[in-house]
Amino acid sequence: MTYYNTERPHQALGDAPPVSRFHAAARAVDESAMRPDRTGEHWVTRKVSTVGVVCVGYQQVCIGQSYAGSACDVLVTDGTLQYWVGNELVKTVARQTKGEIRKKHADGTAPTRARSV
Repeated sequence: MTYYNTERPHQALGDAPPVSRFHAAARAVDESAMRPDRTGEHWVTRKVSTVGVVCVGYQQVCIGQSYAGSACDVLVTDGTLQYWVGNELVKTVARQTKGEIRKKHADGTAPTRARSV
């Protein structure tokens, strides 16, 4: 198997060995480094529950269990809620509630505050 993957020419790869085409993908270590700045007055941040649900203004929306534990930025307008995880727009739904949405931060997304001694 080592010979096949590292030395043997492969016709579909132009007679190059498979190892010449393999490049490990860089994984993001810090999720917050991938998140764009969404601190405006129409944005709120919530943490996705373990079952993939995000609650904004008493409206619960399932964005998928694969996002469990992630920080989710929500763009709140008069008629819609847009759910963003990182740079991906996950879901857009009609807003069913009226009034102001309470601002709060998901765990780990709020700015740290200095403690007074």
